[in-house]
Amino acid sequence: MKNNIYIRILAMAKPYKWRVVLALFFALIFAASSGATLAMLLPIFDDVLGANSDTPSTLGLKQAMSQTFIPQFESFTSSITTGDSSSIIENAKALPDAFLDGIHESSPSQALLAVIITLISLIFIKNIAFFFQTFFIASVEEGMLRDLRVKVYSHLLKLDLGYFARSRSGELTTRITADVVRIKRTVTNSLITLVRQFFLLGVYFFITFWVSWKLTLVTLAVLPPSMALILLLGKSLRKKSHRAQEKMADFASFLTETITGVRVVKAFAMESFEEKRFLKSVNAHRKYEISLRRMKALSGPMTEFLGAAAAGVILWYGGNAVIEGTGMSPGKFMVFLAAALSMMDPAKGISKTYASIQAGLAAGERVFSVIDTAPAIVEYSSAIIPEKLSRSLRFENVSYGYNPKKPVLKNINLEISIGEIVALVGPSGGGKSTLADMIPRFYDPDDGRILFDGIDLRKLSITGLRSQLGVVTQETVLFNDTVFNNIAYGDPSISMEQVVKAAEVANALEFIEIMPDGFETIIGERGVTLSGGQRQRLAIARAVLKNPPILIFDEATSALDTKSEKLVQQAIDGLVKGRTSLVIAHRLSTIKKATRVLYLEDGRILEEGTHQDLLALKGKYYSLWKMQF
Repeated sequence: MKNNIYIRILAMAKPYKWRVVLALFFALIFAASSGATLAMLLPIFDDVLGANSDTPSTLGLKQAMSQTFIPQFESFTSSITTGDSSSIIENAKALPDAFLDGIHESSPSQALLAVIITLISLIFIKNIAFFFQTFFIASVEEGMLRDLRVKVYSHLLKLDLGYFARSRSGELTTRITADVVRIKRTVTNSLITLVRQFFLLGVYFFITFWVSWKLTLVTLAVLPPSMALILLLGKSLRKKSHRAQEKMADFASFLTETITGVRVVKAFAMESFEEKRFLKSVNAHRKYEISLRRMKALSGPMTEFLGAAAAGVILWYGGNAVIEGTGMSPGKFMVFLAAALSMMDPAKGISKTYASIQAGLAAGERVFSVIDTAPAIVEYSSAIIPEKLSRSLRFENVSYGYNPKKPVLKNINLEISIGEIVALVGPSGGGKSTLADMIPRFYDPDDGRILFDGIDLRKLSITGLRSQLGVVTQETVLFNDTVFNNIAYGDPSISMEQVVKAAEVANALEFIEIMPDGFETIIGERGVTLSGGQRQRLAIARAVLKNPPILIFDEATSALDTKSEKLVQQAIDGLVKGRTSLVIAHRLSTIKKATRVLYLEDGRILEEGTHQDLLALKGKYYSLWKMQF
């Protein structure tokens, strides 16, 4: 599973492969120039500061290089031309020695000048390489971040309502924000940072091996225990990172709920209570984050400590070799020591990078679990685009339950003819809203089928089906945008004239016209600046503009005062004319014009008929009517 997640994360960089290649190229140049800068310590100590003053060389730098480095460089380029790989490697290995021989053969002042120019040039190349590495990888990172967020968001929109009912909005928000950022770092660390650190380690190792292979073997003693420690810490880090991200999702969900329900919090004077709950949630996240950061902080120092122990051994053996004059010059020992100690930095970097990758993999598991969730509502590849409803909608032996063991609808048989207004009434939890939600395929039946002019809904194009539906619910969904954009919702071809006409039909024009900016007024998140009745009339105006042949009203007036209810009901009455409509209502006064009334209780249709027929029956509908009036 871990390897699969890792491969999937790396695969996201495929659209940006050339930028990754360029970033890697400059990362390698950075590492090579860093090592070369360090190697310049050798001529400084041996050929400049340690030059023999009794017999100084009088050769100019150019002349010395023409005798040593230039012939070797020509041999190297010649071997590249011939394509002889063994010759290329052999000549490449000889280049550093030839360059140092050229400096050694030149006069001390010329050697010093050459070293200074080379050092400045190498540092310039190193920093330019670092800039271009960052330049290219930044576009890769942000491009992948955008792509993954769009992918997760697009997939979320395809998931069924049941998934959202089971998930917390705050947790989903965290997965598309914080978790995706951690994944981005994983790719950068894997493709660039880790490669650069390993290459740096290789460069420093090459320098130490070039100076003294015996001391290099001593240096290598630190690597196996370091790698074992890194792997052990990485496994623990991944678990802790997973838990920390879960706690982040917990308090993000809590925050979303509090902000959404702030009216209730204030109404019950529960600010202190909510503060305590929030503090508890944040503290739980804090606990895991502290543990995670402490463990990350531990990996570097432990690696460095092992390196310090090895450095002590190196100092002892190398220092004695210089003192005793057994083939190692002070310059060589200084270069070796600097290279060996420099190996600790990339080793620490690898440790930290590995820890970061583990955190990214934990985030990847959470994000890809969303992407891998299959929608319960799927569309056939050969889905039929439905014509405008011409006959009826028919439920045949339909049963459904959010929990299969507890069905909400039980063996429903119902036919709604074109142009008919069917009202659903009954106690809460009876299955009215679930029945209505089956028509736009928010849910599919567990048993039975629903037919659209004789065709099973599951064989129809989902977009084609829903384009024929207009839905107005009790909880009106409006956006933090203008009145115009809320009514036109996503259709740039809608004109102002059409929006004004729709608002007029919905009895919304009167309050829109007295707003500060009319149709260009921003109504706030969820339409917070409007009353309940005004929000409902905007939702109805949106449905009017869509001009659907089928309408569904799910308790559209249940939360309104008498005046608002009357205005909204007038708008509904104007809208349902000539359309097939399904009306769910708790207030029975709103369904007098229904051509047929169905009484649902415990997932079954117990009574059916006109308003007058059911009153005359003196059954459950009559009891409900009597209770209200």
